[in-house]
Amino acid sequence: MRLISLLKKTMIENFRDWKIIILILFFAPFFVFLMYFYFGNTVVVYDVMIVNHDTGIQDEGGIRFYAGYELIQQLEDLKYPSGIKILNIHLEKNLDEAKLKLKDESADLIVEIPAKFSETLLEYKKGNKPPPVTVRTYGNASDVSYIMAAAWCDSLTYQYAAVLTNQESPLHLESESIGKARSLTDFELYVPGLLGLAVMMLMFSAAASVIKEKDKGTIIRLRLAKMKAWEWLSAVSLGQILIGLGAIGLTYLTAVSLGYSSAGSFFAAIVVCVFSCVSIMAVSMIVAAFLRSIFDLMTIGCFPFFLLMFFSGGLFPLPEVPLFTLGSHPVNLNAVLPTTHTIHALDRILNNGDGLEAVGFELAALAVLSVIYFTFGVWLFSRQHLRAK
Repeated sequence: MRLISLLKKTMIENFRDWKIIILILFFAPFFVFLMYFYFGNTVVVYDVMIVNHDTGIQDEGGIRFYAGYELIQQLEDLKYPSGIKILNIHLEKNLDEAKLKLKDESADLIVEIPAKFSETLLEYKKGNKPPPVTVRTYGNASDVSYIMAAAWCDSLTYQYAAVLTNQESPLHLESESIGKARSLTDFELYVPGLLGLAVMMLMFSAAASVIKEKDKGTIIRLRLAKMKAWEWLSAVSLGQILIGLGAIGLTYLTAVSLGYSSAGSFFAAIVVCVFSCVSIMAVSMIVAAFLRSIFDLMTIGCFPFFLLMFFSGGLFPLPEVPLFTLGSHPVNLNAVLPTTHTIHALDRILNNGDGLEAVGFELAALAVLSVIYFTFGVWLFSRQHLRAK
């Protein structure tokens, strides 16, 4: 009964500060809309400029044959399964002008087709072995779009030449997807990270709950009433878990309303989120130990929040900084952040279709980090705020 009373009191205190609750509930859903408007209805289309020097050649039937134009047509016809073109082709007559446009980032790639392109291919088709011609590509090596556009163009060029000359390749390449993964848009790739963002926002309300109890002297009064520490922590943590699940659920429903569909079990994702909320509550205890007011939380408290947001790997990929290996699992530097495991587990469940058994390592890591951070946080908070003056 005392735990229920404490939980009721904690929830009332939280909802009195309705501005913080609104921030926590709607911050991540707002970013879901933002990412959707940026990435939801888009697929990557690469701008390719083609400088075609091919002069063509007269074939045995007396017809002028232009392999360069055929290759350009096949590049234009290259499409995603949805029917959208992969390459946006622009024909250019002058290579120097094309290079200037490339520097201005008007295109991702230049493909230069040589003058004897048709002649050389037909000679190979006849069984002759003339010197090979060079199809050159130009681009910025630091630009990912250039690399992908070059890969598409090179692959199709090799395929076109092989078919035209009847030169059978000595090998065949096959790719096979592991698990239930499917082709994902940029927006869908961001969803697990945005759910992780909803978990991170819980740090503010969790730390605020602890700071308010300290400011009002409620903790001292509850201790005089022979309240046990575990009862107070359990009530506060349970309240924060409920708020966190509300924020996560609202974020997920926002993503679903915009067309997102999960490949895995939502129940498994909820289990991960519960573990994650507990771990964030543990982190909040450490944060609250260093802060004395709600003002401090909204200013100084932003620093640990941004550490979680930027170094958990949800917004952009991070380079691996390995520390050691546990069994078959490499442990990197950012593994000390619980939200790193949250985002990784949610990605495997929601986007790859894995079950709870596949994210056992992440759940164990969340549990261990929660115990460590809770222990340190309670000790530090007691030392900073509950010692006799």
